[in-house]
Amino acid sequence: MMVQRCYVLLMFSWVFLFSFSTAYANGNAQEVTEKLSNIEYYSENLVDSILAKDTVDSKKLYENIQQNLDQLHRIFSGDAFDERKSRELLLAYSWLRVIAVDMNQGSRIGVAIAANQLSASMIRSLNYPTLFQRDTAWMGYLCRELLLLNIEGDSMNRQLLDARRIDLIDTWFRLRIELSKKDFRNKTLAIHGNNLITLLQGEHDSKVTMKTAKKLLQLIDEIKQVE
Repeated sequence: MMVQRCYVLLMFSWVFLFSFSTAYANGNAQEVTEKLSNIEYYSENLVDSILAKDTVDSKKLYENIQQNLDQLHRIFSGDAFDERKSRELLLAYSWLRVIAVDMNQGSRIGVAIAANQLSASMIRSLNYPTLFQRDTAWMGYLCRELLLLNIEGDSMNRQLLDARRIDLIDTWFRLRIELSKKDFRNKTLAIHGNNLITLLQGEHDSKVTMKTAKKLLQLIDEIKQVE
């Protein structure tokens, strides 16, 4: 039930890209970008904190997300009414509500999945300077998805897992090209990534998938160093 609740919200989150980004047209572009980046960062870290069972840090990260979302709300409140921005703020607060409810119920995976979806929404909203940076962030989201969906239970999430796996593979192939263009010395990272992606292709064993997803997240941390 928790997964269904989260992914009903996910279906509507795609419109973030067309809504929050409209705020860049006004004079608050830098401030809006900062808040979106903060929410993405804290949401991503909330996933790690929850999985590590660090309740103190998780609560702090939740509060940071809420604070930045409230600040974003205040920025938009100073503009003329925009139905799309209003709707997307409501959606963001809905993700936050899911996180709060699952926290109170002790549903760690529910919190992690909702936080990861909020992170994905922010990634879609942000105008990254390069496609390389956007793809690096998106790969992180997809790897966390593979990890979380398998923890939740791969049998009930088969279609989602297949879709995320395909998206991850496509994103990697695009990222790999840019990685090699940046510096030939990145070849080692590219080869390592290829090997891990090969393991995921057609793989349906949850333990192997989770182990590979964790290794890919470590690789992404290394790739971020060459951005």
